[in-house]
Amino acid sequence: MLRDLPLSSLVQIFISESYEGNLPHGLVKEDERVFLLSKKAMESISTTESQQGILAKIAIPKREEPEGDFYLILEDIQDPGNLGTIFRTAEAAGISHIFMNKTCTDIFSPKAVRSTMGSLFRVSFSIHEDLESICKMLKKRAVRIYAMHLSGENVFYQEDFRCPSAFMFGNEGNGLSESLTKLSDQLIRIPMQGQIESLNVATTASILMYEVYRQRQ
Repeated sequence: MLRDLPLSSLVQIFISESYEGNLPHGLVKEDERVFLLSKKAMESISTTESQQGILAKIAIPKREEPEGDFYLILEDIQDPGNLGTIFRTAEAAGISHIFMNKTCTDIFSPKAVRSTMGSLFRVSFSIHEDLESICKMLKKRAVRIYAMHLSGENVFYQEDFRCPSAFMFGNEGNGLSESLTKLSDQLIRIPMQGQIESLNVATTASILMYEVYRQRQ
């Protein structure tokens, strides 16, 4: 993952004495950002039981102003694996910007960062106190807002997503809050068979994002 990060984001790199791999961006062990540590020291700062002998301190990306016409709005996502997967898929599907509220799990937690596989440093995103104001701002920009909801009137693939669009996803257990749901222009759903009542939020978001990607090709 380190090789996919911009050089400017690498603050410090820690390598074990036994590390034999190449450093990212052609850096050498003599670089002032590279620190050689003993195995014991590496284990003391690593957040995983089995690390590969290289760790890095990364600068937090600067907040970017949202541009484009393909947005995600995430409310209270609690699982770092889910959030990281959404970021990774968002990059692949061409998302313009991700809006999150502050009660989402920390995107900078070790598990979330690993789950993004580097997409965290390439996807435009911002964290907000109030997502309702974000919805109102997008509406002023003529962005149509969809809420993925179990009571959705329309199946997602029946919609035309070629216009500027934003998609709201809520908490894994409770779904979207009523206040945000009311701000949507359309409730949509994924059809399901069997005894399944709902899908994982990362799976749901991935299906939706790739339907948008498909329609816009």
